Amino acid sequence: MMDIKQVIERSHRLEDLLRQHYHAKGTDLTQLVDSCDNRFSDDISNKLNRISLIRQQLTADDSLISDANDYQLFMDLCAECEVELMPRSSRLVWGVAVLLLGGITLAALGFYFYHWQHITL
Repeated sequence: MMDIKQVIERSHRLEDLLRQHYHAKGTDLTQLVDSCDNRFSDDISNKLNRISLIRQQLTADDSLISDANDYQLFMDLCAECEVELMPRSSRLVWGVAVLLLGGITLAALGFYFYHWQHITL
């Protein structure tokens, strides 16, 4: 069963990702993709343009154009594009952050343990 509300929410989620993480400019998905097209591979650009086209077809009042196959294709493409567009932090960055935070904490604990008897309030 096709849910128009779900179609609109998924496409707005993609539009928000493009605006927030890729600084895309425009009012609809097609304009947003065109404004930052050079940042994506041709595969992602084609998928995003296909999503825009299917959304227009699904939200049209013509029931002949809107069918379950288009809806399922739309949902699959949206899921793939969301995974591709979501920024990912590398494990190295997180590892360095945890190591640095742990090192500073251990250094502070060592300092207070060593100097605790000399501290007066």
